[in-house]
Amino acid sequence: MGVRDLVGGQLVKIASAKLTVNSAATSAFDFGTPNDINLAAASGAPGYGYRAGDRLLLVVTSTTAGTTNAISISVQDADDSSGSIGTPATALTDGTFTGGTGDRQFVSMIQVQPGRPWIRVNATGVGTTDTHVLTAVVYAVPRGGL
Repeated sequence: MGVRDLVGGQLVKIASAKLTVNSAATSAFDFGTPNDINLAAASGAPGYGYRAGDRLLLVVTSTTAGTTNAISISVQDADDSSGSIGTPATALTDGTFTGGTGDRQFVSMIQVQPGRPWIRVNATGVGTTDTHVLTAVVYAVPRGGL
């Protein structure tokens, strides 16, 4: 049984982004203007986009030819500040996003908090030897799904 079967075919992609990390620094995924995910803007007609009460499924894939440097993922949520992201803080997720070297996949549910409609996904590289190419996809999961 696939994920779509588990959620009755209602899994909806609301954002995706690609990021290259080749330094010992933290970089945010750019999901398009305004870079972070604004769940209010990701709302749509029933069955399309994010709806209040949905959870979020985050899938991040990291590929690298290297075997030296690790990569980790962090998720933040934030309040709204006049249509822009407010003050980010660690989001509630159901897993940790630290990983070893080589190709990695990170999968976790994100619990959306009241009054915090902004989501930011970051990748942190360790070292400067390897280049990691990451893809992040965020799906809305309707109530009762997964």
